[in-house]
Amino acid sequence: MTLMPRQVNYRFAAFFGLNLAFAVVVGFLTVVGGAPNPRWAYVLALFAVCSTTVIDLDGLNGRYALLAVFMFVYFVSCGVGDLTNLIPVNDVLDTMSSRPDSSLLSKTEEVILVGCSMWILGYRTAVRMADGRRSTAIPRDWPMQSVLLVGLVFWFIGTVATYRWNVYIIPDITNAAFKKGIASMGPLVTSVYVLAQMLQPLGILLLGYALTVNRNPYLRMFFIGVIVTQVFIGFVVDIKGVAMFGIILAIMTSLLVHGKLPKAWLAVGVMFVTLIYPYFTAYRAAVHGAGIARTTVVEHFGEILEKTSAAKDKVNTGRVRAQTFLERSNLKGSVELIVEKTGNGVVFQQGHTLFPILEAFIPRLFWSEKKGVPTGQLFNKQFQIAPDNDDVSMSPSNLGELYWNFGWSGVVLGMSFLGLLCGWIGAYFNLSEFQTVTRVLVMVISIKQLLMGFEGAIADNFVVWLRSVVGIGVLHLAFARVPALSLFFRPVAGGREAPVLDPPLSVRPFPNLLT
Repeated sequence: MTLMPRQVNYRFAAFFGLNLAFAVVVGFLTVVGGAPNPRWAYVLALFAVCSTTVIDLDGLNGRYALLAVFMFVYFVSCGVGDLTNLIPVNDVLDTMSSRPDSSLLSKTEEVILVGCSMWILGYRTAVRMADGRRSTAIPRDWPMQSVLLVGLVFWFIGTVATYRWNVYIIPDITNAAFKKGIASMGPLVTSVYVLAQMLQPLGILLLGYALTVNRNPYLRMFFIGVIVTQVFIGFVVDIKGVAMFGIILAIMTSLLVHGKLPKAWLAVGVMFVTLIYPYFTAYRAAVHGAGIARTTVVEHFGEILEKTSAAKDKVNTGRVRAQTFLERSNLKGSVELIVEKTGNGVVFQQGHTLFPILEAFIPRLFWSEKKGVPTGQLFNKQFQIAPDNDDVSMSPSNLGELYWNFGWSGVVLGMSFLGLLCGWIGAYFNLSEFQTVTRVLVMVISIKQLLMGFEGAIADNFVVWLRSVVGIGVLHLAFARVPALSLFFRPVAGGREAPVLDPPLSVRPFPNLLT
């Protein structure tokens, strides 16, 4: 939808006002904070670039929805660490990004700013190209009975497969346990388990969509049970992403369907981060880090929970403590390590860590010698982060991995491509026009893998995303049988649509973003 001049003026005014307010806050913190090397210029520049989404945002479920989500993720990942370092009472862990640097912007900060700018440029280019090619056909949607049935079946199968895989087949995180588990099953069973685990997030998404549309109290109770189950499994296997699956997908689904921030689900997310997350860090330090197998954790869950609770305060307080949620989200140190050492003692990968993307649709059943690239472990090994433990996996971030592979050309071209891809998704699966199950599935899986997965390895996220999108396409062909509903278009004769004169809230200048 083309914005009117008055709307554009509002958005530019909001952009400049937001940056002015932020500059005042940063200036005050810089003066009173007493940080040895405040990165105020970098923080201001990064916020300015990330906040340009205010100019284009056409609703939280519109064409620029993915841009808004990614800019938030990017600023938290690359800027919040430096911002919190300005706070006088902040007791932060020493990081590489806090080291003195006499220049206004370090090379790492230049890489981060250029990468962000290229991603935005690619995204906006894709949206503009898609605007001239918008289809006038009415999409098809799933009947609600199919949504519920498929969601229940997928979640159950995926949950059982995920639990058995992480608890009994591969009971710990060592390479030896992984190789032993894979060898015990063979290529056929391994492929079945991998496919079955992919069904779990799709099942949760479908159930979350049904709950968002219907708001049935019995379905709400069941979905709360799904969230509790995810937290339990995530705790046992020490994977916070699994624990937060249900909450994250509920927030994303409600956001995309209604185009407003879901206050209740956001409150649940905040509760998890503030109240439950410290138990996960204590569990990793006191139990999982001690080499206790996951099967033992399940068999003695009560005792393990008591041990974790007793260690919580010790692990999460004091100068030598576990990182908080925001500190773990900070990727600037990883990018800085890669930028400084790649080409200076560490060789460029030249696409080696990206190669598994080409193998995404070749199952081990047909290629028994198929070998993945453990990018996180390779990052740890080559950059000597934890040299005494090759099983430790560290997050390089998509940006860091692109530089690690190709240097500046990887940052410019790679981030542009990622922006183009997400812009195409945002434009063609625009939920402010038509709200269908397929569009919700594609958008949410893209947010989860391509945006929130930005901290991890590119191949790992892209392989899951590619397989998921293909699976969603197959499901669409099988179950999409009814005409989709739209707040913005109405069907007319001939199977086409005409615009509604009174546009919905999501495309007005300043919609109410809170439910």
